[in-house]
Amino acid sequence: MAEAGETVESLAEKVRVHPKIRVIPADGPWHTGLAGPFVLGRLPDGTELAYLDNQLRGQIVTDPVDVASLGRRWESVTGEALPQRRSIELIREVATTWT
Repeated sequence: MAEAGETVESLAEKVRVHPKIRVIPADGPWHTGLAGPFVLGRLPDGTELAYLDNQLRGQIVTDPVDVASLGRRWESVTGEALPQRRSIELIREVATTWT
């Protein structure tokens, strides 16, 4: 499990396309991010899309209305999350406890 934390950390710091990794502390209030994981993306041609993941399958979302809705949810999540630098530090701290 510690390797997973190191992988996330490496990805956040080294990937050419810079992901935004934000951690919401466990003692934080309920927020829309708990409804399930999602990824927002923009293709080189400017097309915006999203990827949703659940226990059965992943889903690519291309409808602009749905992508915009997820964008608003991301903004809500960032309001509760730690800044990226602190998020990465927390991932490092927690990864050292995993065996």
